[in-house]
Amino acid sequence: MANPALASTSVPGPGMSGLWEVALGLLVVVLAIVAVGWFMRRLYPGGTTGTQALKVLAALSLGPRERVLLVDAGGTHILLGVTTQQITALHHFSEPVVLPEAGGPGDFALRLKEALGRGARP
Repeated sequence: MANPALASTSVPGPGMSGLWEVALGLLVVVLAIVAVGWFMRRLYPGGTTGTQALKVLAALSLGPRERVLLVDAGGTHILLGVTTQQITALHHFSEPVVLPEAGGPGDFALRLKEALGRGARP
């Protein structure tokens, strides 16, 4: 016959100590991420926001993965062809390119009418 004292003993499960270890580990990881972010901002103040010397002035999509970009790089305007495989300088402008203004609220309505073929025709 089995010993009744041995049958009543139970094996302890993971309990709360395992949960506290996981929570403490997660807290350490989150604090490390915050600390690295703070350190990177202090070390490189404008590192991820870009710079004023390089601006995309205009973009035109030629296909699902092909574009043409007009970039202002330190006062020089460059026309770039961008694909998934490479970036090619198509043209370097000797003088800055003058872009037309975007127009007011009526500009969108005019373009929509033209696109639908209902624009004013002479």
